[in-house]
Amino acid sequence: MIAFASFIAVTPQSIEVTSEAGEVISAWGNLNWTLLDARGLFTALFIGFFSTIIYAKLMNRNITIKLPDTVPPAVSKAFAAIIPGIVAIYLSGILAFIVSSLSGLSIGELILKYVQMPFLGLSQGLVAVLIIVLAVQLFWFFGLHGTNVLGPILDGVYLSATAANNSAYVMKESFEYLWTRGSFDAYVWLGGAGCTLALIIAILIVSKREDSRAVAKLSLPMGAFNINEPVVFGMPIVLNPIYFIPWIIVPIILTLIAYGATAIGLIPPVFNAVP
Repeated sequence: MIAFASFIAVTPQSIEVTSEAGEVISAWGNLNWTLLDARGLFTALFIGFFSTIIYAKLMNRNITIKLPDTVPPAVSKAFAAIIPGIVAIYLSGILAFIVSSLSGLSIGELILKYVQMPFLGLSQGLVAVLIIVLAVQLFWFFGLHGTNVLGPILDGVYLSATAANNSAYVMKESFEYLWTRGSFDAYVWLGGAGCTLALIIAILIVSKREDSRAVAKLSLPMGAFNINEPVVFGMPIVLNPIYFIPWIIVPIILTLIAYGATAIGLIPPVFNAVP
């Protein structure tokens, strides 16, 4: 709630409307909705991080309202959050005011112009997409959750592209971005990172090893929902040189096929994330 309130505090409270006479009027007391869709995602992430850090620092230093021990713990905790919460929200607003005074842009417009849009532009190249896929696969091979490690990029950049394409679809406009967050799940990570759903099916059809078949049977229901930890750690694929080449190559091939098909218009860009 502190992060949400801080985000509202830095969002411009005025909008420009055109009157019937054709005059452009600045109306106060309305949230600027242009920064509340995908274009405001980076701002929300930054302000959420900023306000939460302030809140946590003040709480750790016990800069709170202290009530007697006779007060119930639930009530004490609620009052303890008042001062850190207010300070975090006010400092977010002050930061937004300073940025607006110095640059002439709101903090959301500044982040959108100089951070979010350049990142989105870079993210749409084939090389950038391949680097993301390769990095995720390498992290997973060494036992790290690659999708979570690169979450700030996948969600911060590609989720913005998904939201922008979704807005374009609703408004019946042309899609703005070729590759989005949903593209990875729909075309590359089928059954989870490494396209392990294909591996599970292949084991069940071809393999005669009982241990591999047992792992595949246990992994199939979860693999259908893109959860592949059982097969990744059960086979295991982690640190297994036998699986390294297909683990790396298959997602790259799938990326090339899906990216090319989207680029030539054979399939439309993804405009929604897989639930």
